Amino acid sequence: MEALLILGGVVALAVSWAWLVFASLGLGPGPLMLATLVPVVTPLVRGRGYPVLPRVLMVLALVSFTAGVALLYRDEPERFERLFSGNWSASPTDMALSGTLMGQPFLPDQVYWRGDQLVFAETATGNRTLRSLVVRFDQAPSLLQGTAIDLLPGDDGPWPELVIQWYTGALSAPGLQRISSGYSLSISLAPAGAKQADMTVHLHLPAAYATRLGGHSLLDERPEWLGKTSGQPEPVKVEPAPMPMQPVGWQELSLQTLLENPAGFVGRPARVLTTGGREFEGVLKAVTDDRRIVLALPQGANQVDFQFHPEDVARIESRPTR
Repeated sequence: MEALLILGGVVALAVSWAWLVFASLGLGPGPLMLATLVPVVTPLVRGRGYPVLPRVLMVLALVSFTAGVALLYRDEPERFERLFSGNWSASPTDMALSGTLMGQPFLPDQVYWRGDQLVFAETATGNRTLRSLVVRFDQAPSLLQGTAIDLLPGDDGPWPELVIQWYTGALSAPGLQRISSGYSLSISLAPAGAKQADMTVHLHLPAAYATRLGGHSLLDERPEWLGKTSGQPEPVKVEPAPMPMQPVGWQELSLQTLLENPAGFVGRPARVLTTGGREFEGVLKAVTDDRRIVLALPQGANQVDFQFHPEDVARIESRPTR
């Protein structure tokens, strides 16, 4: 509503200004100069021959613009400050998480895992939540394994529930919506640093909900399930081979060849470069039935398995064992 009032006021002001200038061409240089340089005072001027209609339209435009600015200041002061301070560079980059939530712009500034729930929240001054989207895996814990979660409409099995909440202003009641299935969801995670994790999200709901979300976020705390596997057939046990600090003889491996004939490469040292720019080096352990690449990484005396969806792999290299 605020945006419509402001935009409508600006458009109407431009039209009335141009109309007033053209109508003043025959009134002499003084009235024409006043209409050109200070048009907002012409509604107060009498006896100069200015036409009535463009001046009435200009007054309505100023009222619409002022009402829109007042509503924006009252309901969303942080956006008012951003708009009129000129700090437009604060808008998110192409890689940052952004989208729409029930038809409203959605720019989550808080992203974190709360147990088995993934929370996206957009907050205002005073940490007041304006809009939030929570992906609840309470009824679908089997999805929390590996490094990726992919769901498409029509997929079988348990689905996480989406809980959407939004706040439109003091005069409107908060909204709440729950969606149990029928949407598209892709989440990819990769460890970053000691405790952080890189996460890429793509979420699309049916058109009736006018909700989508996409982009990249760095999580301060990685989820506990990241990299773990459960309920999958155990691939052939392959002990990670000790690798030098700077391996030689790396050769790029065709991803399609690996997916179609994994037996010829299982057990060989491999390193994976993800689309997010992360690099992982270990031993190629298996390719699962759903075409995910399993890489075994040594961590001290133990071994951690990471799974990579083919769409998240930018490059994969391998070298013969010695």
